[in-house]
Amino acid sequence: MQRVLPETTLEKNMMCMGAVFIEENFLLDDLYEIIGSDLVEGQELAEDVKEQVLEEVGEYFFRLDMNWGDEIKADCIEILQDYWGVKSREDALKNLEDIRQQGHRVKFNVLRGIVPADGNLDHHTLEKFKQVFTFDFSEDKPAQISDEDIRKLAQWFQRTHRFLGQHGILAWDAARFVHLARLSFVAGYLNDNEAWAEILKMAPIANDKFHDWMEFSQSFLIGRTFWSGSEDPLVKKICERLLGHPASPWNFYPLS
Repeated sequence: MQRVLPETTLEKNMMCMGAVFIEENFLLDDLYEIIGSDLVEGQELAEDVKEQVLEEVGEYFFRLDMNWGDEIKADCIEILQDYWGVKSREDALKNLEDIRQQGHRVKFNVLRGIVPADGNLDHHTLEKFKQVFTFDFSEDKPAQISDEDIRKLAQWFQRTHRFLGQHGILAWDAARFVHLARLSFVAGYLNDNEAWAEILKMAPIANDKFHDWMEFSQSFLIGRTFWSGSEDPLVKKICERLLGHPASPWNFYPLS
């Protein structure tokens, strides 16, 4: 029998990091209909009630099969192929290893280290920033981007200094890692033991690195913007819901 639910607090904390991708399906309101009557602001839950509430939270947000299993297998296979370039078990493991070793955070940190936290950007700084940013590790030739766009991007990196701690966009990589492990499990590329083992490999890198879920969400959102090239109001709204919704798993599993 496959194990689709986390058993340890560490596993649950890691699954919480993937909650943004799960809440894309707007599950919090459905979950609240089940557990909302037990949630009274300022009132601590009795142990037996708390256990039932946490079980429901887990069913909605922690399952490896995302509560759909084989019903979404074909969709997961397509998503993995189209967005991750994953077509096999070997591809899945390689992508997971890549995120664990460097992800998007390594290049981000290099670029962020080039620009000062504030002040003017001189020609030398912008040239160095452009050289690093336009270097594509998968091709021999650099990407084309205007000097004005480089300046705007470097200024955006300057602004991120106000919102990010020392771990940069680690939250974005951690969330992607958990979601990729889930997708690979549902697609049949990883079995349950392999999926949990992979998730736990990311734990020493991501667990206990953020003071709270607010810091985590800022790291996630800036990482996503770095990846996509633009902010997504819907994703920001999802993070806000997870931070403020009474049924959010982030309320029950604090980061510190």
